[in-house]
Amino acid sequence: MDYFLTDEQKELQQLARKVAMEKVKPVAAYYDKTGEFPWDLVKLFADLDFFRIWVDEKYGGMGKGVMELVLVTEELSRACGGIALAVAASAL
Repeated sequence: MDYFLTDEQKELQQLARKVAMEKVKPVAAYYDKTGEFPWDLVKLFADLDFFRIWVDEKYGGMGKGVMELVLVTEELSRACGGIALAVAASAL
């Protein structure tokens, strides 16, 4: 479904989808089983600036909105809802 996303939003969505399928999905069951915190994935998300999406640029963020955060969280949730919350909770 097309929600009239901008090209930039679509690129971010595609990046998050790729990360979800290639990096999160293969290890999601492991983290569910062990209960370990996915530090390696959190590091990856930080490197991709997923934690700075909604933060104002004057504070070192990307200056995007909640919509961009939702797009990333939604795509990561396709692979693992729990791991996706590591990103979503950063906005609380």
